[in-house]
Amino acid sequence: MSTELISLDQLGPTSIGAVETFDDLSKGADFLGRLQVFGKGKYVDKGLIKPGHYGIPISADEVIDLGPSVDILPIARRPKAIDMSDKPVISVYDETSDEFKRIRAQSEVKDSGCQFGPSFLVIERSTARLLELFLGAPTHRPEAKKIYPALPVSESDITRMEAAGVDVSEMKPHGPIPLTLKSKYIERAFSWYVPVVLECSTPFKKLPKMELILKEKGKFLSAKSEVESAPEEPKKSKRAR
Repeated sequence: MSTELISLDQLGPTSIGAVETFDDLSKGADFLGRLQVFGKGKYVDKGLIKPGHYGIPISADEVIDLGPSVDILPIARRPKAIDMSDKPVISVYDETSDEFKRIRAQSEVKDSGCQFGPSFLVIERSTARLLELFLGAPTHRPEAKKIYPALPVSESDITRMEAAGVDVSEMKPHGPIPLTLKSKYIERAFSWYVPVVLECSTPFKKLPKMELILKEKGKFLSAKSEVESAPEEPKKSKRAR
């Protein structure tokens, strides 16, 4: 057997097809990934991500650690209520439905595994991925108001708001505005991290294809309820029937 080393320079091209093609081929199930700030839990306990960092859960044993600060471009928003008290995880997006109201009421119970709040479709800068940012915890929800003005506004949006009685005299159409997310450590009877939304002056240069953005936005805004495949284990408390 020859022990001569192969010069990799002699291999020539080793791939065909666009980069986006391989990103698409390597996807798992067609679920929108989520962006979240981590404080405690099994990902932190296993050393997969540091407390206070933002990350994208991939599976029960894998998470992409994006660091303590990320930049996002908000694309759309919707209401969301999620019940993680049992398997499967249930998400509802129609705030007028009885199920949404049930989950919202149940979220007031400590350790219920239920949350509600605004859900955003965002583009994360470093990965150029479309992700969901859900601010469902009581201490997370107030930061959502800082994201609302950064969402894109169209002429039709302004017309619709004006018809609903909203003062639109100073409102003009604009595209999505970049924001920076950091985290803040809160220490009381117990400790946790909350997201902090800040202004960002650096434009996004790398974006998903517009075809993909429009496709994901359509799915994001049209969803009513679904059973999610959640990487993290649900809480032990059982779902109220």
